[in-house]
Amino acid sequence: MAYLGRVELKASDIREIAPGTASGGQTDISLGWLAPNVQSLIVTINGVKQETNSYTITGTGTSTVVLGVGMAASDTYQVIGINDVGTTITPADGTVTLARLSPSTSGASGKYLTNDGADLSWGTVASVPDLTTEGDLYKNYTSITSDLTTPVDSDSNQGLIGPITITADWTVAGDVTIW
Repeated sequence: MAYLGRVELKASDIREIAPGTASGGQTDISLGWLAPNVQSLIVTINGVKQETNSYTITGTGTSTVVLGVGMAASDTYQVIGINDVGTTITPADGTVTLARLSPSTSGASGKYLTNDGADLSWGTVASVPDLTTEGDLYKNYTSITSDLTTPVDSDSNQGLIGPITITADWTVAGDVTIW
């Protein structure tokens, strides 16, 4: 909080497009991130800062700087983006790790990341999924060690591939083929 003799501290996220050499007539520079506005960018051509009214930005997922005039083949350019804290920053593709996701806890074996339309959460893989896509594979039991009832619906083909070691009660509720 600012008070007499003290200024409010701000923090920023700085992104850079490393210096590059333009192709003849090039008018756009792809950023790889979403710039909030032209004022958040410092664009230089051959080391000379460009006025913000000499270019525009376009894009919804990542931005592209569109220059009013094409660059010559020998021109070098650089773009520096400055985002103040509180502005939306879109991370580059492939840079978000599991620890950065919400929920941040790692999924255990038999879990998958799902979205209920509002939030991310860990779902549990069904023990006997309904395979409806050609080419999907399913690994079935090698042993049954506790009492188990396997429901078998009558409107699909179902089967198990053995051998299966059974050391408990196993009830199959319907018809199933074991190979």
